[in-house]
Amino acid sequence: MFTKHKEIVSSIEGLTDEEKELLYSGLNIHGHMCGAMPVGFRAGLAALKTLGSERERNMDKFVVIYAGNRHAAGCFSDGVQFATGCTFGKGIMKKEPKGKWSFMVVDKVVEKAVRVKIKTGFIKKVYEAPFISEYRIKGIKPTEVPQHAAEAAFKRPFGLKLEDLLEIEGPFDYKVEKAGASFNLEVCEKCGDAVAENYTSIEDGKKVCPDCFSYNK
Repeated sequence: MFTKHKEIVSSIEGLTDEEKELLYSGLNIHGHMCGAMPVGFRAGLAALKTLGSERERNMDKFVVIYAGNRHAAGCFSDGVQFATGCTFGKGIMKKEPKGKWSFMVVDKVVEKAVRVKIKTGFIKKVYEAPFISEYRIKGIKPTEVPQHAAEAAFKRPFGLKLEDLLEIEGPFDYKVEKAGASFNLEVCEKCGDAVAENYTSIEDGKKVCPDCFSYNK
C-alpha cells in the first residue's frame, strides 16, 4: 500500500518535493485515496501562501474549519490539517460544524487571517464523479472503491487551476486573544488520575479532575 501511495504522489505535477512528502504522509495517515482530502491539502497550501506563512510546527497559527461530520468534507478536513500543520492534537484546529467545504487560517503572531472556500461548481463535480456517484453513495467503503476511480478522484484537484478550485478572502486583520499553555501537572485528590492543572477545579478544598467535579454531573 505505501509503495503504491508513493508512486501515485510522485506522479503528481506542480508540487515541490517537500509538498509531495507531506501529501504522501497525509495519505498514509488518512488511510485511503479519495477526492476530498487532496482538495483540503491544496487549499491549505494556498491559504499559507496567501498569508505569506509556512506550515505550522509550533502553535503560532490556528484553523477554524466549517466542515461537519458524516459527510465527504470530513476527509477535506484532514487535508487542511496536513497542509497547514494546524492539528487537533496541538489544539490549533477547531470545528464549527456547518457542513461546508471552507475554513479560516489565523496567524496569531501578526494577527492576520484568510478565509478559503471551495467553489460550489467544483464540489458538485466531486459528488458527480464515480468515486461518490457510483461507489460511496451505495455504501462501498473507500478502500474497496476500484483503484482507477479512487486514483482519478485523488489526482483531480492537482490538475486544476487554483482559481477554478477555490476562493480566498484576505489577508485581513484578526485580533487574537493570547493565552498561555499550562505545563503544570496535578493529581486528582479523589480518583488519583494525572490531570493538566488548567483542567482542575477546587471542591471541598481538594483539587479534582473534571470527572470527579460534582458540578459537571
